[in-house]
Amino acid sequence: MENWQEDSVGSVYNYLSPGCRICRQGAALVLFVTGRCERSCFYCPLSQERKGRDLVFADETRVEEIREILDEGRAIEALGTGITGGEPLAKLDYVLECIRALKAAFGREHHIHLYTGMLPDQETLQRLREAGLDEIRFHPPLEEWSSPGPLTETLREARSLGLLAGVEIPAVKEAPAIVQAVKDADAFLNINELEFSETNYAALAAEGFTPVELGCAALGSEETARRHFLKEDIRAHYCPSRYKDAVQLRERLLRRARHSARPFDYISQEGTIIHGTIEGDTAPVLPILEDLGVPEQMYCLRKGGIDIAAAILEDIAEDLKEIDCDLCLVERYPLQDGIVVERIHL
Repeated sequence: MENWQEDSVGSVYNYLSPGCRICRQGAALVLFVTGRCERSCFYCPLSQERKGRDLVFADETRVEEIREILDEGRAIEALGTGITGGEPLAKLDYVLECIRALKAAFGREHHIHLYTGMLPDQETLQRLREAGLDEIRFHPPLEEWSSPGPLTETLREARSLGLLAGVEIPAVKEAPAIVQAVKDADAFLNINELEFSETNYAALAAEGFTPVELGCAALGSEETARRHFLKEDIRAHYCPSRYKDAVQLRERLLRRARHSARPFDYISQEGTIIHGTIEGDTAPVLPILEDLGVPEQMYCLRKGGIDIAAAILEDIAEDLKEIDCDLCLVERYPLQDGIVVERIHL
């Protein structure tokens, strides 16, 4: 496939929209504005926590106020935001408010893209553009894949207003009418590998799909994408399910870790933070740290214990053995009260 590129995790493309390029850097804030959606796509992977519920998440954190969304953007030094759901346009006024706030906080160069299963009218597209939306991706329902109807016109309308417009669908089956609509509107096409989740497993199995061994991708989905959608005459991108964890999540964690790590925290290649902990009565510990010459910037006091550089704790563990405290090495996600990946008792 001349002029196509393929990376180590199987992402194949001859075109990446600005939103995709920012995602690949882990620099995109994922803004989930609602789990509500009037459609019932059998392949929808939303979790039980989010599906059908009117909740807002900034990346992995549930938020209540727009300022919390902006805080998350600062924490990962976001270069852009992807607005998703559910159906984001079910909360149009809230989405517009978020777009304006993001642009005001991070500047006009902060790129914002939005996913929708609707085909909004010209007035809605105009309001989105005026608020600051840069890119829109349409997700037509499966029953319209063979005859997408007004999709071509909506793509053209969005482009005429200055929006970068595209279609994003999972590789469920061939969809020549979708490919033709993208070509006719000079839009772009993103194809995602079909993915099993806890909530869609039964539905995917009922449709005849099976998961790949040791993975959540649907067997045959990648072949469908490569055979039917990666064409020379359209701008397209295929994104495998493993890409989200192998690249996007890792890069976002690394950005957050570099922004939030304390002087004594070690940042792993996967973006987790590793440090030592001393749990228990800290009163007798502090004199020992001072006697051993441990620099003050290499540990910090907190309620119920001390966090300390992992390498230092390993070196001084023998000196602390007479004190009634618990010594551990901890690996965790770089979030406030981040999930602990591993805890090793010394």
